[in-house]
Amino acid sequence: MAATLSEADLRMPDLTAAQTTEQKLTALQDYLCVLLELLRWTLRNLSPAENFDQAALDDWVKSLDISARTVVTETLIADELYSRFGAVADLAVSELRTDLQKAQRYLDGDTRALDYLHIHDEEISFLTGTVRASDGQPETQQLVRGARAFYWTDAQHSQMTCVSETPWPVTVYRYDELTKGTLRFADSADGQGGVTKVPTFILGAGYGAPEDPDAGRGFLRKGAQSLDLWLHGADGADRGVFIGDAFTDIAGLRRTAQLDFSAWDSGSFSETVEGARRTEFSVDFDADARPVKLTDAGGFETAVIWP
Repeated sequence: MAATLSEADLRMPDLTAAQTTEQKLTALQDYLCVLLELLRWTLRNLSPAENFDQAALDDWVKSLDISARTVVTETLIADELYSRFGAVADLAVSELRTDLQKAQRYLDGDTRALDYLHIHDEEISFLTGTVRASDGQPETQQLVRGARAFYWTDAQHSQMTCVSETPWPVTVYRYDELTKGTLRFADSADGQGGVTKVPTFILGAGYGAPEDPDAGRGFLRKGAQSLDLWLHGADGADRGVFIGDAFTDIAGLRRTAQLDFSAWDSGSFSETVEGARRTEFSVDFDADARPVKLTDAGGFETAVIWP
């Protein structure tokens, strides 16, 4: 049993004088989290008859194997998170990244774009990572999170550890990240003269303008007394729909730039709006040559009533 459970890297972390207090506390926190998860599993699987539920124990050991690709017990809440990543403290305390597969992709030589999530503070980001290349070759780096560097516990790359150094650093490709969406809390008027925090969904990566990073991005915000959907344009203007309890405002509607009545007598006229979009209308007249019906290009009819 001890030989099998040792795969969970239950060794006390090595603390050195060169480490900062924060680094020492982080290493101890990670170690305690591993012990806590092991204790939880043990208590959950005690059997009055045999002390341990052997079937559950076999599942747990199986889930630690590098070949496992699916979660087979409640102990693991993400694919190989406990057995290979070891950052359970990050999951419970500060942040979560779902790009663990970077390590396996490097081992497989897989340089395809990678989609993943980054959750921290009060924000969820949806990212796409693209492998960076120099001279036609992918760039690499050691996997580091905060002040912690990750190492394989053996040459077979069966498990990661961040509590002690080994001869096998976890190497990954270097990725350029593009944030394609973000869900965060933003300020919104609370209707009583104050400000409250409300969820805001930011859509798209934008145009990449350094002077205005939000240019080209869409926004969806449910305020305390409103629902707003808008696009932040390259000119700095917000165009969209803003809905309140007793109103709906539409910002950025194209204005009429030209009305052409040169073909009026022939039964048509046209409207050109900002952006040079032209719409043709047909006109029906009564016996007195007065227009009584306007029909747009889509077939929608507008009646004209005369006194």
